[in-house]
Amino acid sequence: MDARSAALSALGKCRRSGAGLDKSLEALGKKLSGCDRSLALQLCYGTVQNSSLIDLALKEQVNFRKTQPQILDILRLGVYQIWFTDRIPLYAIVNESVKSARKTAPHAARLVNAVLRKIPGTPPVTDDICTRYSMPIWLHQRLLGFMPENEVDKFFAASNTVPPLYFQKNPLRRDPLPQRMNPHPKLEGCYLGNTPENLPQLIGRGQGIVADPAARLAVLALDPKPGMRIWDCCAAPGGKSLMAGMAMENKGVVYATDIAADKLCKIRNGASALGLSNIRVAQADARTEQPQDKFDAVICDVPCSGFGVLRKKPDIRFKTPEKIAPLPELQLSILKNASKVLRPGGLLLYSTCTIFPDENSGVVYAFLEQNTDFSPRQFSIPIAGKCLDGYVSLFPHKHDTDGFFICLMQKGS
Repeated sequence: MDARSAALSALGKCRRSGAGLDKSLEALGKKLSGCDRSLALQLCYGTVQNSSLIDLALKEQVNFRKTQPQILDILRLGVYQIWFTDRIPLYAIVNESVKSARKTAPHAARLVNAVLRKIPGTPPVTDDICTRYSMPIWLHQRLLGFMPENEVDKFFAASNTVPPLYFQKNPLRRDPLPQRMNPHPKLEGCYLGNTPENLPQLIGRGQGIVADPAARLAVLALDPKPGMRIWDCCAAPGGKSLMAGMAMENKGVVYATDIAADKLCKIRNGASALGLSNIRVAQADARTEQPQDKFDAVICDVPCSGFGVLRKKPDIRFKTPEKIAPLPELQLSILKNASKVLRPGGLLLYSTCTIFPDENSGVVYAFLEQNTDFSPRQFSIPIAGKCLDGYVSLFPHKHDTDGFFICLMQKGS
């Protein structure tokens, strides 16, 4: 299987079953070389990030109601390549698209050939912000409720970029990193993973993990110390648990739990590679279950709508308001349940990878109103600076991080 076939297969699977692009590509990626895997990711994500623009051009040539969905996938992928992949010549794009059509619906091969040869070499110009960035209208309207139009434009633009790959160094390992890995200008121990082919080897040797600066900043807000007892109640895939364990110098306990048992092995494997023996892993439902012991701190990185990580998961834009509406109730239930295991004076970290106030400050305000023994705790972190109100919202266009919400609270003594 080549990169283009893998991208086409992932797009089709996403369309048919609603499976995430990342999961679809992860399964297919095992059959690809490193270079093909990167190209498949670019083709797949790029096609989704420009889907509305692509459809605007295709609708002048194709009757969508009479064209098979598989053929539309082939055409969309072909148009994306024509517009955004300089290294692939037009004749190759058309030929490969026609071959794919012949396998799927031979009668449509001539249509694919004719349409792709008529497509202009550059995307159409449009004043419609939703079409320009291929974002849903409802998302644009919701964002206008808490940011001005020019900020929405910047957020959409940043959300359609390819995010940098960041590597968080394990301070317990003294092995030097490759010289080509550039340190983050503001975040110590964070490096730009601009040589991704080296990362599997570095991770395998326990020299660190791949994680966005926003996730690292959340852990820094909590400021874990050696000897602390911390419960990470929605831990999978485990980045914050591992970064807390490293910050604690492998002393104390990080109790990492998640409702998804199949994801816990990633945390165990990560801890083993990093040389961390202070990570305890178990399955638990953070809505209703609690450890028996008391803890110095609790991390609630709760399930959320994910609209802060659009640049990493572009298919999130296909979520509907109805699908994400129940999330604040779920998030509040996790926060309330997890807070019960804190000792007096203990710290409660609440975080999400979304930018919607109802999932962020709205949940925090509801929790504080119902739990008067908790109060916001101010903190200071690189990139964002002093957070005197006890919380901060990060945005890709402002902070060059994932869209993220970080709130620190403290239980009364």
